[in-house]
Amino acid sequence: MTTIPPSGQLPLLSSPPANGADDDKPSIIVRPQKTLQDVLLKESLLALERAAPLTQLSDLQMTLASGLPQNSEITRLRYANSLIKWFFRDGLNGFSLSVWRAYHDLALQGAIHRYLYFSVEPIMGACVRAVLPRLQEGIIVPPTFLFGNTEKELGHDLVPRSRERLLANLRKLGFLEKTPNGDRVCAPPFNATATLLALHNAFGVEGPKTIEVAQIEANPFWYYTGLRNADQLRDFLRAADHAGLIGKYVVADRLEQITTSLGLRELIERRARL
Repeated sequence: MTTIPPSGQLPLLSSPPANGADDDKPSIIVRPQKTLQDVLLKESLLALERAAPLTQLSDLQMTLASGLPQNSEITRLRYANSLIKWFFRDGLNGFSLSVWRAYHDLALQGAIHRYLYFSVEPIMGACVRAVLPRLQEGIIVPPTFLFGNTEKELGHDLVPRSRERLLANLRKLGFLEKTPNGDRVCAPPFNATATLLALHNAFGVEGPKTIEVAQIEANPFWYYTGLRNADQLRDFLRAADHAGLIGKYVVADRLEQITTSLGLRELIERRARL
């Protein structure tokens, strides 16, 4: 159990890192990964205006907490911890805030935040990458199908509250739509620019880099941005190639690969769009 200091502040930021570790990134409280919280997507988007001007990492937690509506300070601080874990874990000059400062586009940012959230939440990530793609878009899905197959992917059962939150979070993130007949499988609004940036982020692209398409298929980032199958992924890669936002996409005999032309930072600085 986490011990709350007398001030009521949760210990998100630990003592200064040792052994030369990065001190421009927040230390993250590691909570059990067998349970789910409610996703705070809307809150994360509203937090951008408050977080973007910050220059001191030590101000991040309290700044995020101050913008939340909950009456309890402890609850606001706990939610601020979750926002940092999901969306701002790489600090004030990290991926999310860099994209926001450059583009100031809520639709793009929402797609970026979905990608970041699924990347660090194993229960949600397993469902989106391995369970939902088995279902045709538009089908009404029995909750037991989602629960059972997600649990198989994870190797453990979900407690009832986490099952409820799994469905609720998928609705909030645009992967399910509640209807009178049950939850219907749908695709969130697809943002090709967000997928381009997520590709470069997922593979740590800093400049020209050759990546086999098999490696791209194996990385789940593209499920997290709303693509549902490998054909859609290849259509995206072709579009990026035709737009000149990757160096080339080569398919020849058994060779299928892309070569990037710009690093992630340069794409963001140029406000590249697809």
